[in-house]
Amino acid sequence: MKVVIADGFHEADYIISLFNTKLNDLVVINEDEDVCRYLSSSNDIPVMKGRCTRASDLKEAGAENCDIFIALSEDDYKNYVACKTAKMLIGAKRCIAMVINPKNVQIFKELGIDSAVSATYLLGEQVRNLTSIENMVNSLSLEDEQIFIAEIRISEDLDVVGKTLREINVSELGTIASITRDGKTLIPNGHSIIEAGDKVLIVTTVENRDQIVSEFQRKK
Repeated sequence: MKVVIADGFHEADYIISLFNTKLNDLVVINEDEDVCRYLSSSNDIPVMKGRCTRASDLKEAGAENCDIFIALSEDDYKNYVACKTAKMLIGAKRCIAMVINPKNVQIFKELGIDSAVSATYLLGEQVRNLTSIENMVNSLSLEDEQIFIAEIRISEDLDVVGKTLREINVSELGTIASITRDGKTLIPNGHSIIEAGDKVLIVTTVENRDQIVSEFQRKK
């Protein structure tokens, strides 16, 4: 399998380590000369200095007709352009873009990028899958403690059990990002009903965290 890794630093170093086997034809291209030297030395592979948004540079690196193209720049727009260039001009079969702004995930998909990966989304997934102690809230603050993510286990004695999210009505305080039930993850809407045993993932601000958490922890 031919895998192209475009730009990035530590992210690129890690992904190279995953794909750097005899089963894969690995192509690495990076615009930063110092990063090129580091990645080459660290992984004992050739790394070409070039622009991943330029088809001629990708062709020179040997990226044509790759099976997977992974764009890891810290610039969302650059990753988008790199993926479109790879898809349209060098025959990449599947393109994956790292996305800094999670709001761009859906936009990228609508614009034809096969996969858009947001670190913030993945972090939310990790928090959601943490093992919870009954009635405990697992929480994490992000972005200089301005964003608050909380996971709440719903017990039978809580007032929210049997109610829809529309009835609970906390939209002004934060977002109910997901509900995990019987090992399955649900993306809720206003008609979604909270059941005992659910794990609810809440995204809110530090200012609203106490109020929104109390809404879900109120006893019957």
